[in-house]
Order: sequence, then C-alpha cells, then structure tokens
Amino acid sequence: MEQYSPEQTVQTIYLGILGRAAELSERAFWAEQIDTNPPKLLTDSLLNSAEFVNSFASQSNETFVRALHFNFFDRNINQPEVDDWVARIEAEALDQGAIMHAVLDEAREADIEAYQAKLAIVDYVTDQTEMGGYVPDTLTVPELHSNAELYDELFMLDMEYDTLDLEQIGSSIAGNPLYAANVGTGETELVIITQQHGDEPTGTEGALFFLDWLAGESAGAAEARDALSVTVMPRVNPDGFARWEREVGGERGLIDPRRNEAETDLNRAYDPENPVNPLLSPESEAVIDLIADRDPVLVLDYHNQNLYRAEDGSIDTMSVLWATNADVAPALAETGQKAAVAIGNALEDYEFSNYTLFPGSENPALARNGLALEGTATLLIEQRYLEEMFEFTIGLKQDMSAVRSALGFEAFLSMQSVAAALADGSLANLDVAQTLAIPERSAAIDYDDLYSDDIYGTVPDFILV
Repeated sequence: MEQYSPEQTVQTIYLGILGRAAELSERAFWAEQIDTNPPKLLTDSLLNSAEFVNSFASQSNETFVRALHFNFFDRNINQPEVDDWVARIEAEALDQGAIMHAVLDEAREADIEAYQAKLAIVDYVTDQTEMGGYVPDTLTVPELHSNAELYDELFMLDMEYDTLDLEQIGSSIAGNPLYAANVGTGETELVIITQQHGDEPTGTEGALFFLDWLAGESAGAAEARDALSVTVMPRVNPDGFARWEREVGGERGLIDPRRNEAETDLNRAYDPENPVNPLLSPESEAVIDLIADRDPVLVLDYHNQNLYRAEDGSIDTMSVLWATNADVAPALAETGQKAAVAIGNALEDYEFSNYTLFPGSENPALARNGLALEGTATLLIEQRYLEEMFEFTIGLKQDMSAVRSALGFEAFLSMQSVAAALADGSLANLDVAQTLAIPERSAAIDYDDLYSDDIYGTVPDFILV
C-alpha cells in the first residue's frame, strides 16, 4: 500500500487533533522526528498541549469523536454514530491516538475524499503562511454564497481595500445586479468571468479568494497590481443560481438554472455573425460590453463539469481549453494555450488537483470561441462539481464543503498563476508544446457509482500510535 510521507503524517495529526494546519517550522521539525521516531511522539505531544487541553475536543470521548470527524471530513456525525463510537472506545479501551487511527482507517470513500481535500488545503496554508502569501480566514467554506451574500462580500472587499473598485455594469433579467470588481493600475488588462451557467459556482468562490489576495498587501499582489488592470465579473447568471437554490428547497417546474430567465444559454450568445437579441441575454451583453471597454489580452471563463474518473480513482478536478475555432487568429489561441500551461505548472504541487484537457468544439457561439473571433484571447476552465449541484436539487444530504472548498482554492490558484505570469512577463515565454502533455479528460462516471463500492476509500498506510 502507498505510504504517507512524514510531512503528510504531521499534517494529518495536526488536522485531526487541533483542526488546523501545522506551521512550517512545526511540519519541518516533526517530519524529521518521524523519520526516526514513531508518530505517537507527536500525537502525545499535541494531546497534552494547552491548545488541545483547552479545546472543545478534549472534554470527553464523545466530543473528541465529533471533532475528529469534523476536522478530517468536514462532517458533523449524528448521535447514533457517536454512541457507536463511544461504546466501542469503552469496550476496546481505545486511547485517543487509537481512536484517531480507527476513524481514518475505517472511513468511507466519500470521507476519504473530503480528508484528501482538506489535506491539500492545509498544505497550501502551511506553505503560504511562512512565505507571506494569501491565507484565507477558514480552511473550508460551509456554504456557497447566495446572491445577497456574494454582493455583501463584494461590498466588504470594496470597503476594506482602497485598491479595489466595485461597479455595477448591468442587471439580469430578474433585476439582480451584475458587478465588476476592478483591481490594479497596469497597462495589461485581464478579465475573469464566472458562472455564466447558474449551477456552476466554484469559480465564483475562487474569485472571492482571488480578489481578497489581489487587493491585499502581499508583495506578489502589489507587483501584479502595478503591472495589470484586472476585472473580475463574478456570477454572470445570478437568476439561474437563485433558481438552483429554490430547487434545493423543493420547488419544481422551474427554468433550468443553467439558463437565464429568458431560457437563454448565456454561453451560446457570442457568435459575432449571429448575435443574440440583447433583451434575451442582457447578462452576456454585459460581458461583451465589458470586454469591448477593457480590451483585455486574455479572458478566463470559469464553469463546472460533470464527474470524470481516471483509472487510478482520481476525479478530474479541472479541464481547460483555449479557442479552437478554425478562424481564430493563431496568436490568440496561443495566448490561451500559454495560460493553460501557467495553470498546469501552478497546480503541480496542489495535491487535490487532477488537470486535464476539455474536449470542446469549434462552435462560434461559445464565449471561448466567439470572443476570440472578435479579437480577444480566451481560456475555458471547467471544474468538477456540476453533477453534485444537480444531486443537491434532488435531495443529496452529503456535506461536500471540503471538496467544494478545495475546488475553490484550485480556481483561485489558477487565477493567481495567470495573473502572476502576465505581471512578470513570463507568460509570453511559456512553451505551448507543453499543452500536448495535458492528459485527455477521463471517462465519465455517474454520481450514483462514485461511492458505491469503496474501492478507492482507503487511506495510505501509516501508523499514528
């Protein structure tokens, strides 16, 4: 069986007992110790620390079991599960180290996936904390932002940062505002749009992380602002997302949340030769007007796709494709390819990411092609989570916050990598031939089959006690 690295074991113990990432110095020290000593030394050290002793988790076996499940899997277990664990702890005289090992060793496949998502996040947090990079307030975000919550978050960013300017650039058919957040004073323009389809939200969550980073005080963000003028238009289809929320609440017979209120697919409204009536797609018209005004060197367009699983069990988390219409200028297609290379390079060290090539068409009505036919380089980014969004509308109760948060981080990292490469000029020097190494998207799998056999529901081999 695959072995954990010492660093992964350290992060696992910190996550389980303290619910946080290890600091870089902690991770380095204990990883070195684990090379020659059993991990029990670290386990005992944390269980005896003031941080744990003063925490909720230390109060009883019941609270410890509850904390472990939440810390590892972002899942609140029910009382019968708690009672079963407590009875077993008493019958087998399990100490807390053994409890932690058992919780992971016997976890179901869905929980293991959540654990892997959180492990990727805590590794990112550890690295960025010491480097002075962007670190979010929490490891995971419990819910998607509603329209009102999204607007509130944008207003808060606008009030917090003098470097960010928020403007309303249009309205949806139902009257929801369409906002653009502008950051930076440089000559090079970058535009990022998310959620043209209402039920495809992870890019929007990533965009909030990205704006918080780009408008903030880190050296990398300041350099990007000096070189770039970045405009982010999050949630192009707020009406569709509101309908998705209503479906989750039990309403039926609504317009497909993928579409706007006029039942227009906004990502099929960009053919320069066959424009859609603006009255039927004011949202995509706002995108077109924004791009005409900004004249960006690149547009990143964020969507979600269904489930695709590779032979090793990993789920494709992000698939990308540049403009492929035969009439698109080669230089514009190459800019999109270079952005794809920049993203792929940035995600190599992000353990949760499985980066593949999207199998798109030459359809000129797609934003990816239509905008490029009008002279703007584009890159489509499709992330996992569309099928989960549908499952929620028909009653899925599983907590997907860890996976969704990890996808939000992945979106953020992709945005950050392109912005950084444009800012320092390295994007121009990237080799488009690297796109040939991006693997094809994996085979489709239905959600019902995803966790049906627990074939992939085993953690790598390690000893905590």
